Amino acid sequence: MNKFALSGIDQDVYFEKLDNGLQVYILPFSNKSNYFVSYFTKFGSLILDFYSEDEKKMIHVPEGIAHFLEHKMFEQKDGMDPFAFFAQSGTNCNASTSYKATRYYFSGTENFENNLNFLINYVNSPYFTDENVEKEKGIICEEINMLKDNPEWFIEEEIQRMLYKNHPFRIPIAGSCDSVKTITKENLYDTYNAFYNPNNMYLMIGGKVDPDAVINVIKNNPMLKDIEKRDIPKIKTFKEPLKVFKDYEELYLENVSTDKLGFAIKLDVNSFEETDRFELSLYVGMILNILFGSTSIFKDLMLERGLLTSLYLERMYVDDFLIIEFWAETDRPSDLIAELHKNLAEYEISKEEVERCKKVWIASEVMMTDNVEATVSSLINDIIEYGEIKKNRVEVIRKMDYKRLLLIKEKIDFSNSCTLILRNKEKKDD
Repeated sequence: MNKFALSGIDQDVYFEKLDNGLQVYILPFSNKSNYFVSYFTKFGSLILDFYSEDEKKMIHVPEGIAHFLEHKMFEQKDGMDPFAFFAQSGTNCNASTSYKATRYYFSGTENFENNLNFLINYVNSPYFTDENVEKEKGIICEEINMLKDNPEWFIEEEIQRMLYKNHPFRIPIAGSCDSVKTITKENLYDTYNAFYNPNNMYLMIGGKVDPDAVINVIKNNPMLKDIEKRDIPKIKTFKEPLKVFKDYEELYLENVSTDKLGFAIKLDVNSFEETDRFELSLYVGMILNILFGSTSIFKDLMLERGLLTSLYLERMYVDDFLIIEFWAETDRPSDLIAELHKNLAEYEISKEEVERCKKVWIASEVMMTDNVEATVSSLINDIIEYGEIKKNRVEVIRKMDYKRLLLIKEKIDFSNSCTLILRNKEKKDD
């Protein structure tokens, strides 16, 4: 095994790539009694079109198939329920599908080796029949309908439809009831065989574990031994306009108690030629934290003036764009969006603010290492977003430069944005 350190946080990572392509990362924590394991594939809801193995045929699969596949992996041919298996040792387990990945994970303190083997075995044992696929459609359709009534979920999905014109990012992760009803067991096997491929998968393990013992368990797993390395399919790309698809919308939902505001910005990554994605994300994150973070002047002022009750923001890469999304609860959404635009148009950042932000950020990164799951999840996000673990995150943050921030600041176009206001349906009737 290879070994490297995460600089600045005193954490070693052991790494090995198996012959079949599976990448294994092990983070030993000597001061912990628990462990966290995530087995994941770079297959999420954004992949709906991909080439066959010989690249002669384009395969299209229904919207929501990655999420459907995640559901079906918990149904095993021998009837063993993974939730029941893990529960026997007091171990928590679950799975999640995002735009870019599907993860299967468990956490506990006991029965590590058996749990690890079971995880590997069930994720590598698809069992799809016409009957069990048909049964799942109703379950997922019910889940989709429940989410439609969730204001937070509703506004997030709607703002993404406003951002993109062509890209699958505008499609909900779970798809729609109509798309789910078209899924067949053949669709599931096509996507499983293409992307649940060790060459496209990762095992990330952290906690009180012995790296040598862990890698031996993985290498000796009979199921993994039988899987040969395969190429990862080529995925269809989409030509997406820089301009947001729709810049304003006002919608109404029955169960909205307080008006909600969604505001999103679509930044063209190609306009930052000399800045790699990791560095760009850090600098934009710093700017956003200074302007709108929990201790920002803006947030304090908006709370004091009664313009918001909560404010949350995040950023993510979607192909050639860096997306920044704001979510707020407010009784005065029009006033709040006006203040947001004003702040983005007129903001200044001092060198002192940058240095203060760096110190808080580094302290947060160091504190995170006290949490096994948070540390492992951070490295998983690195792999999904950047294709590799960023070993020197703390050092990069420490070296962030005020002049560099100002150069990046000048290139940021916050005007390419969309706004969604979600109100209670009764207000429309009034």
